[in-house]
Parts: sequence; structure tokens; C-alpha cells
Amino acid sequence: MDKRCLFAVLLVATLFVAGCGEGQTTTTSGKSPYIGGSKGVIAEFLQMGIFNDESSTEEIFEGEAFPIEVILRNNGEEDIAAAKARVTLMGINLRDFSGIASNGVLPNTAPIEKISELNKEGGDVTIDFTSGSEDAKYLIPLTGSSYDISVFARVVYEYKTHVSVPKVCYKKNFNDKTVCEVEETKDVYSSAAPVQVTSAEEKMAGTAKVGVEFKIENAGNGDVAKPGQNFDSRYDQLSFAVSDPNEWDCRSGGRENEVRLDSNGKATIICRLKNAITEEVPYTKQLDLTLSYDYREIIHKQIRIRKQ
Repeated sequence: MDKRCLFAVLLVATLFVAGCGEGQTTTTSGKSPYIGGSKGVIAEFLQMGIFNDESSTEEIFEGEAFPIEVILRNNGEEDIAAAKARVTLMGINLRDFSGIASNGVLPNTAPIEKISELNKEGGDVTIDFTSGSEDAKYLIPLTGSSYDISVFARVVYEYKTHVSVPKVCYKKNFNDKTVCEVEETKDVYSSAAPVQVTSAEEKMAGTAKVGVEFKIENAGNGDVAKPGQNFDSRYDQLSFAVSDPNEWDCRSGGRENEVRLDSNGKATIICRLKNAITEEVPYTKQLDLTLSYDYREIIHKQIRIRKQ
């Protein structure tokens, strides 16, 4: 086959493919407006003693002062205002120590900046429980050659997950196959945070009405509570708000603006248009959700006190 024949065959094939695609739409993944990820605040104890390779434990000598500090690093996409994170020491009797401040409970005194294109590591603050003239000392005399202390810290911080579905399809006539599709899984994007939206599916929700079903999940290892409320041992819960409450009615398990997660840390939010679509020409529009919650995690460190 010479070059002219080959070109003719390719041209016909190209026109055939283009003709078959006429009147159809193709869903393509767009660019997320968020950096993304499933992390919020990363908390850890700073070094208290000298690490011993043999015992795999940090060690101090009896009567030696040692610091108790917790660093909070914000690896998510939500700024944390001053006093919106709180660290509580646990696992030790504070009366057995000197030099520990504020009954073992301290907030962040400065904001903790979120990650961004300009600050990919995010901000951090150090919560210092031994900020006085002397660090902590264990006051109980050792009866043996050593004593292991298990120090825990409960970290609670206020956070939000921002969620975006860029192209919800508004279509009065569901038989119209142009512009966009209703019955399909949509591109959905979540900001970096421990609670994530894992999928969004648009569906018909009545005559000239559509709905969007969001699947959410606690992607971290902590507990979730509604902002400012106590953590419930029976279930995790959070609050949410939709970008246009006059247009959308959003509920989870029949509850408006409130979500209860199941034992697997998952839940569904269903948003439905309140009014029928009146525009004759189909179009797309962005739908946003904001999930608001307090997040709680517990960290642990062990230190060994040895006799001189």
C-alpha cells in the first residue's frame, strides 16, 4: 500500500470515530483545587532522655530533670487558630512529678498554619509542659534499679474538610444526552484532612430534580465529634454545611447538617435539589460541602528512670 492509500484509510477511520462520538459526552478528571491527603495534625513527643540502643528506650538518671514537650504539625489544609488545639497529659500521676505546668493541660497559644503551595510542610507549634525554671523531675524514690514511665498525651483540635464537586449536571429533560450526564459518578475533591469524602454520585431525584450522594470516611486513627461537643463512646459524629442551602436539602440518616459515622467510620450524605430545574438547556454547576468537627488522637512515649 502506497502512502496516498494509507493516508486515505487513516482519514476515513478518523472520520468514522468522530461520527460515532457525536452527541456523546466524555467525563474527564479535572485538576483538584486542593493539595489533598488524609492527614490533619501530626502530634509527637519531643526527646525526653538519651536513647539507649540496648533497651530501645530513652533513659534518664534518678533525680535528673527532663522536658515534656509535644510538637503539633499541621499537615492538613485548614488553619488552626490559637486555643483551638488542646493537649492533655495522661498516664502519669502529676503529683509524682515536679515542674509540670497547668495541671497537665495546655492549648496552642499561636495559630498553626495549614499546608499550601508556599508552605508544603505546614506550620507547627511546641506545647511545653515544663516551661518553668526547671524541667520535670520524678519525685518517688526508686525501689529497684530502674522504673519505666509511660507518658500519654490526648490531642484534640478543631478542623474542617472542604469538599468540591465541580460539575453537577442540571438537566430538566433526562433524555437529553448533550452537555452532561446525571446518572454517573462525579469527580469529587477533598482538602487534606483526616475525614475524607471518598466518592460522589449524581442521581435522578424526581421530575426535573437531581441529587448527589456523598460517601465520607474517617481516614485517620482518631475519634470525631461535633465542634465543641463531647466525644461519644457509641459513635463518631460531625457537622456539615452545603454551599447553597437555599437550593439544596442535605441530610444524613434523616438528620440535617449532622452526620453519625458507623462502626467502620463511614457515612453517607444525600443532597437533593429543593425545586425542579426550569432551564431548558442543560448546564453544570459546582457543589461544595464543608465538614466541621473536633478530632482526637492519643500519642504515647516511654521513658526509663535509672539509678545512678
